[in-house]
Amino acid sequence: MSSISTWTDTTATAEPIASDGMLIVDACQDPPQADGTTDAPDAVLPHTAETETPTGNASTLAEPDVPAPQLNDVPMEGTPDALAAQLAHLIYSVGTVEELSRQAREAAVGDLARYEALVASSDQYRQGRDQAGAIRDQARQALDRAFGQAARSAAAALVDEAERVLAAFTQLVTAWQERAATFLAGHPDVELLVAERRVQDEEARRQEALAARMRRREALLADMDAALEQQVLPEARRALALFEREFPDEVDAIGLCRKRLQQTVRAEKDLAARQALLLAAEHQLRGELEVAVVTLEQVDVDGLSVDLSEDVFGRWCDTCSRLAQTTGAWLVRDAPTQGRGLILLKDPAHPHALQVFSSLGMGPDYPAGVWITPFLSDDERRDPSARRRAAAAPSILRRAREFRAATLAESASWGTFATTGSAAPVHH
Repeated sequence: MSSISTWTDTTATAEPIASDGMLIVDACQDPPQADGTTDAPDAVLPHTAETETPTGNASTLAEPDVPAPQLNDVPMEGTPDALAAQLAHLIYSVGTVEELSRQAREAAVGDLARYEALVASSDQYRQGRDQAGAIRDQARQALDRAFGQAARSAAAALVDEAERVLAAFTQLVTAWQERAATFLAGHPDVELLVAERRVQDEEARRQEALAARMRRREALLADMDAALEQQVLPEARRALALFEREFPDEVDAIGLCRKRLQQTVRAEKDLAARQALLLAAEHQLRGELEVAVVTLEQVDVDGLSVDLSEDVFGRWCDTCSRLAQTTGAWLVRDAPTQGRGLILLKDPAHPHALQVFSSLGMGPDYPAGVWITPFLSDDERRDPSARRRAAAAPSILRRAREFRAATLAESASWGTFATTGSAAPVHH
């Protein structure tokens, strides 16, 4: 079989190594004793009289050589001299406590190194135990897959040997853990120092996590700024969504980002609306009124600035009126909200219905030609759009009113178009 990988303890005496490279662990060696002595490899230096360090117990620490004032020798209580003597004694006592604390901390630091060496040895044996467990599992798998008597015998021997090594490492881990626990129980100052170090480590981790969170915050804000500067609105929306999900408490920052995004979106939509107004005016000058109406219908009025929304709505109404006058149609208008509405054909033959002539910002439920009526046929009842129109029909029929008709210009020139009052936008 292949030899098991050699494992050594960097803080303890190396274990015997067989000639074939296999680690030999005596599972029956004496475990560490409660007083810290053991026949197992020691992870720390011998603790001799020359290397003896204070244990950290306050009772064994030498007090400062400065003589302490005795309260029995002070003058009568309440006199100025008595108060001064008491004050001097208090100052001396505070200094004594601070000196004892300093000496205990120095001793605890030295003992902490010994405790950490014990813990390190325990951790190394634990690593060896984990490695031995993995090899044991591989040996069992090899035994399950072995074919033939010779292969199965070799695999079974390998499993037995791996089990012995794993048991030895398990015993060593337990022994060194007990030794570390015994040492810590006998040195309470070390336990206090360990707790203090643990608090410091947790605070350091908390500060690092906070710093990483702030770096993430700044990165998301920088991504959004760059996207807005480059007019890449989908990327800006993605960065804002991430920021809202990861930093929901940043209410002010989220509000500012939303406002900037809305301003950028509004500026882009306003630019598109201005271009649509110019294009519709050109079509109207050429007499292409239907094309002009369609151009205005395609404007995204959601989020437009108020002035531009009024301009688009007024131009749309004016163009629809001009187009209807060419056919003698009778138009009414329903404008439920700012910058949105319906231009409707009124037919005396249908007193309880209106036909959509054009719509602006009302969505796909109101294409040109559909009827606004609360009465539906069987086929229309299966159409969700028709059902929504029927539900809104009573309100639309009640609100629909006539509006100011456009005055047709005498000549279709740019000058007359610019100076004629009918060509000016009719604000809603």
